[in-house]
Amino acid sequence: MRFYEYGSKSCPVMVMLTGSFCPAKALEYLYIPLSERFHIILPEYNGHYAGSRPFTTRKHEATLIVKYLRRKKISTVNMLYGQSMGSEIGIELMRQLIECGIKVEHAVFDGAPLIKLSVPYKMFMYFKFRTLTKLMKGRDVEEVINYRFLNKFTNGDTASLRPLIEALVTIAPYLTDETVRNETECCYTFDFPKFSTSVQKRMHFLYGSGEKAYKTCHKLVKKAYPHAKMTVFRDYGHMTYSVRNTEKYVKMLISISA
Repeated sequence: MRFYEYGSKSCPVMVMLTGSFCPAKALEYLYIPLSERFHIILPEYNGHYAGSRPFTTRKHEATLIVKYLRRKKISTVNMLYGQSMGSEIGIELMRQLIECGIKVEHAVFDGAPLIKLSVPYKMFMYFKFRTLTKLMKGRDVEEVINYRFLNKFTNGDTASLRPLIEALVTIAPYLTDETVRNETECCYTFDFPKFSTSVQKRMHFLYGSGEKAYKTCHKLVKKAYPHAKMTVFRDYGHMTYSVRNTEKYVKMLISISA
């Protein structure tokens, strides 16, 4: 795992976590404006760049981030932010940070696929993801945007995720079958770690009403974390609100962190 940092070190710390198969650059549209207000720490997962080891597990990736923050002598994270699979890693990271005495003041998770699937369904999703990543190798962004599989994730608005897709295409050659298999496992074996009421009140979940993650997971989230906040963007797909309304989205994150 490697790390990028943006913004002044005198600012509050914000840890940002990308979704599955996305490099750190996929969050450029957010970390550039947010770096004016936060000291951004942005990990790039194993398996997402040349020469790295394959992606392992949600727990292991989170542990590496904890070790980095401790080496930096960071005692407080003002905001923990995760997109898609990054939300699952983020929730595990939140658990580990609290356990080791690092305070997390706010946590925002966008499009979190918090669900545990059966083995056959996970195998099916692994096949789909592996096929998708192989198809992306050497392809033009315009071709990828038109893939039907991505269209389902975004509620018919794949074009809005161009910044993420452009970044994803650049790392497709580094995504091994082992990384794809392990990230599929990470996405679809979520176990909802327990948090106190006070911690839950610091958690904020964001979904688009048209995304599958909302339709399958929002009741599970409310049951597991009844004191957490949830915002639903009507008629938006998977993380498309953040790209189509970036300025509003950034202001919302800043207001949550206050």
